[in-house]
Amino acid sequence: MNRYLFLFLSVLLIHTTFAEEDQFEGKQEDTDMDALRKWIREKRLVTVKELGGDLSISGETRVEFQNFNEIKNGIKQRGEGSATDKANHAFDVEVNLMMDYHSERGWSSIKIEFDNDMGVISGTTYKLQLERAYLGGRMIDGETFNLDGELGRRYLGNVFESKIQYSALFDGGLLKFNKAFESIGNFYFNIGAFVVNDFFDHFGEVAELGMLKIADTGVFVKYSVINWKRHYSDPVTNRRFNFLNSQLLLGYQSSDVNWYRYYKFYIAGETNHLAKRLVLAKTVIDPFHPEDKFIKYNQRYNLAWYVGVSLGRILKANDWAIDLSYQYVMPQAVPDYDSGGIKRGNAENFGLYTENIKGTGDPTTIENAVGNENYKGFNLEVLYAITNNLTLFQSFQISKNQTKKVGPRMEYKMYEMEFIYAF
Repeated sequence: MNRYLFLFLSVLLIHTTFAEEDQFEGKQEDTDMDALRKWIREKRLVTVKELGGDLSISGETRVEFQNFNEIKNGIKQRGEGSATDKANHAFDVEVNLMMDYHSERGWSSIKIEFDNDMGVISGTTYKLQLERAYLGGRMIDGETFNLDGELGRRYLGNVFESKIQYSALFDGGLLKFNKAFESIGNFYFNIGAFVVNDFFDHFGEVAELGMLKIADTGVFVKYSVINWKRHYSDPVTNRRFNFLNSQLLLGYQSSDVNWYRYYKFYIAGETNHLAKRLVLAKTVIDPFHPEDKFIKYNQRYNLAWYVGVSLGRILKANDWAIDLSYQYVMPQAVPDYDSGGIKRGNAENFGLYTENIKGTGDPTTIENAVGNENYKGFNLEVLYAITNNLTLFQSFQISKNQTKKVGPRMEYKMYEMEFIYAF
C-alpha cells in the first residue's frame, strides 16, 4: 500500500508543479560525471525554441564489433564446433533517436533504440525498444534547495551509480532532493518506487543519498539501497527475489576543466542483506531420501566490491578518456536481472537458481548453476574523439570464477570496438 501511495503523491506533486510559475533553468546534471559516456549521452546539436520551451533533437549511429572467448569446464562455448550455437564474433548496427523538451515548469525525455545484427543471413531489421520515456517537474526552486519529481521509464543506472548493478529498467516514480551547503558540500537524495512484475503486484524501492565536493574538494561519497523482495509461494522464485542490496561508494574527482588533467578514483563495497545460505538442487538424489532434493551450502555468498580509476574526458576532437576497474562479485551479491558488471559470458543463459536466466525452467544444480555473478576480473574502457562528432569506443573485459564451489568453472574474455557518430 505504501508503494501505491508513493506513486500517487508523485503524480499529484508533478501535476501541482505544472500549475505553478516556478522557473526551470534546465536539466539537472550530476557533477560526478562518467567521463567515458557523458559527452555522447548529453550531446545536443539541434535546438528548436517554440511555445516558451526548448526542444532538443539528437541521434547516434553506431557500428559495433565484438569478439568473445568463453570456456566452460574446459569446453569452448561460442563459434563453430562449440557447445552452443552462439557466434564468437558479433557485428551490430544501431541507431538511437533522442528528444528532450524543457519548459519553465517541466520537462520530458525520450530515447528510442534500433539495435540489429549485421549480415545477409544473420542480420535482423526489427529490433526496436523504448529505452527512455519520462516526464518531470520542479516542485521547489530555491537558491540552495531544489525538489524535482519524475515519472516514466529509464534504466536504474541513469539515476543511481554502480559498476556492478543498476542495469534493470526503472519504470516508476522518482523524487530528487538537492541542497547546497556553503563550504560543506552539495547534498542530494533520490528516492523512487518502480514496477517489477505487475502480474503479481510486485514493486521495488530504491534510494541513493550522497555528498559531492565535500569541503570544496573533489571528495564524494554515495550510499544507495534497493529492495527487490517479495514473497512467492514457489521457493525457487522466492530465492530469485531475496535481495536487499546496499552499496557505499567513495571517491575523488578532480575539478580541472582541461581534459588531460581530469582524473577520478573510486572504491565501493556492496552487500545483499537478505541472502541466506545458498540452496541448490542436488545432482544425484538419494533413493532412500527422495524428498531431500536440495543441498544447502555452509555460507552466504552475498558480498561484492570494485575499485577503479578514470583519466581524461571528452570535450572536443582528439580528446581521450580511459577507465580501468577491478570487480569482485560473489554469486548472491546481485540479482541476475540487475547485473551491470563484467559478468561471465554465459552463452547458455543458465541462471543461478533456474535453468533459464529469466527465471523459467527447472531448478539449477550444484554443477550447472551459473548466473551473471560469481566472477572477479578487470574491465578497461577507452574512448577517443576522432572528430567533434565521431568517436571510437573500445572495451576489454576478462573474468573467472570468484568461487569454484558453485557451478562450473568459467573463463570469459570480451573485446569490443564501436564507432559512434553523434548528431
